[in-house]
Amino acid sequence: MHKKYTAEVFIRRFIFSLNAFFIGFPCFFIGIVGVHNGISFPFLRFLHILPMPEEMDTNQAFYFILGVLAFFATVIFLIMIYGWLFDVYSNRYLKIMVAVGCCCGIPNAIFCLWIGTMAVGIGLLILPAVILSIYLTGWYFWNRNDEEIQQF
Repeated sequence: MHKKYTAEVFIRRFIFSLNAFFIGFPCFFIGIVGVHNGISFPFLRFLHILPMPEEMDTNQAFYFILGVLAFFATVIFLIMIYGWLFDVYSNRYLKIMVAVGCCCGIPNAIFCLWIGTMAVGIGLLILPAVILSIYLTGWYFWNRNDEEIQQF
């Protein structure tokens, strides 16, 4: 049985996604902007707006890669929320994008939950966004549109 999409469903989804995003915002901000030895901005360096240091050690390269992955995971997370809010049925493109978002988000979520919680205590703020992203991944991969439902 397919549930009907109503304004009440939209409002509930909107409030839940806004709460999950704003609770986890410090982790998103640290992941994307990230300050390590002064100014970091890993995504801007990825785009070559800021010069990358010539001699980047392993630790700096690790944080740089995590920052770039965090940016892609955040953008894909926002696209997933948008599709969920407006009940966009998944297609092959969205499923590939969700899979890429999972690959980008899993290392950052593990790093934020493990290191961020031990060092700062702020890492647990990412937990609502992680739970929502796991739910949305399942929603995109197992959500069927009306044509697929009528075939069964």
